[in-house]
Amino acid sequence: MGTAAYTAVEGFAATIRTRIETNKAALGNVVQVLDRDEDPAILANHPDRLPTICVIPRGQGKDTINFTMGGDDFLHDEQVHIVGYYKIAHNLQEAYDEQTLIRQYAYGVAELFRGRTAGVANFCFNKGVIHKATVEIKPYQEFDFVLDRYLITLFVKFGEN
Repeated sequence: MGTAAYTAVEGFAATIRTRIETNKAALGNVVQVLDRDEDPAILANHPDRLPTICVIPRGQGKDTINFTMGGDDFLHDEQVHIVGYYKIAHNLQEAYDEQTLIRQYAYGVAELFRGRTAGVANFCFNKGVIHKATVEIKPYQEFDFVLDRYLITLFVKFGEN
């Protein structure tokens, strides 16, 4: 990956963190936004750090690089991950209330990057555009409680020239 695309992805991730920080209350009163992944066991042992959202500029996955014919331009297509960790502290009445709440928080994060934001379609920044996203609810159970977690994968195209 060239320097321009690397810088673009890092700047893109910083902008994502800022947007999440600005909306912490609506996303479940998030305590911290990290620029790395975190071991769920560490967070589970420190409930004062929950909820936590991690932004991972280059998660698992591939960077597909498209070359232009006869030119020096590249188009990178790679993934940025957002992982939210929550411990729901109140007693919910229905069996799926907790998962519904976590799903609402996950979609709340995804909504931050949808449509026309500040007059820019599909959240463009620094030669990058989100063209697809996935949301997965992935509870983590290795304790006497469930550490709720979601994984949002943003598929981002970056131009480099």
